[in-house]
Amino acid sequence: METNAHVLDGGCWTLMAQHEQVERVSAEFARDWWKTLMANSCALLKDGAILAAHGSAGRAQALLVLAMEELAKARWLYDAAEYEWSRPLGLYGLPSTKSGTVLLPSELSTRRLPHLQKLQAAEQFSSGLGGFWDASRREEYYFPADLITFEEAARRRNADKQAGFYVDRLGDAVLTPLAIPSEGIDPFLRRAAQSLEMHLIEDHTRQQDAVAVHAIDSVQDLHWEVLPYAHPELFADFADRIGDVAGPAAEAEGE
Repeated sequence: METNAHVLDGGCWTLMAQHEQVERVSAEFARDWWKTLMANSCALLKDGAILAAHGSAGRAQALLVLAMEELAKARWLYDAAEYEWSRPLGLYGLPSTKSGTVLLPSELSTRRLPHLQKLQAAEQFSSGLGGFWDASRREEYYFPADLITFEEAARRRNADKQAGFYVDRLGDAVLTPLAIPSEGIDPFLRRAAQSLEMHLIEDHTRQQDAVAVHAIDSVQDLHWEVLPYAHPELFADFADRIGDVAGPAAEAEGE
């Protein structure tokens, strides 16, 4: 197909053709974009947890749904950019080479994205949590159900998001975010946090065998942010044990 124009804007190459638009970005731009999406998703999760702890369950569930939407966008970008990000690392016996440009997936080529499409992708990714941690269920992680399977779940999540922000009417009943009960928020918070954690672990695992260690780009700071929500009991136990060790040391230092 004949190309009509090449434009470079903010690290993004856009190829304008007669019947379609193909958009490429630099690997560095894609990485910054991905990290920003993940940071925002983690921040939305933490804000949701704060609201849930202060009795605002409706707002909390809405923010958690938004966190999952951002995760879906991050996953789309990651799948497109993973190969180019890995090239400088020298993985699998291959030489370290310079990253090329990243072809953006169609889901990220427009500014307006259907919410249901993002939530379907998020629900599909979360469905692999069991297989991610349990080797006997690994197929659930590597071969998740088709995207269409999660359409109804995505619709419910989108309705939860709207219910957490807006007053609505159903016949003679007035529905308000202020009346949404807290039941179900904690499991949703944990599931969302574990989904974020799973993607962050994927990124860490991809880089762990790098020969060119200087090219490793860690986001372990984000992993630490979601750990208290992904595994609250384990994190509380860890914090207690660290406190037991740090306490005597701090006292000795103060003497």
